[in-house]
Amino acid sequence: MSAFVYRCPATGLNVQGFTANDPTEDETYESVSCTACLRVHMVNPKTGKVLGSDDERSAASQARPERSGL
Repeated sequence: MSAFVYRCPATGLNVQGFTANDPTEDETYESVSCTACLRVHMVNPKTGKVLGSDDERSAASQARPERSGL
């Protein structure tokens, strides 16, 4: 069992999660019951990124240039 830390998107608190397998892939997300907000989040145990969080959205928008004037 491996432990990992992620930031709860609802509360902003760092939360510890656990996975049965050692995380090896960067694009694998697992459902985690959050002890901070009691919701379920999809978390990448290798990177600690939460699917759909503000951090993920800002990183995606920086990777894609905005299209203006169209």
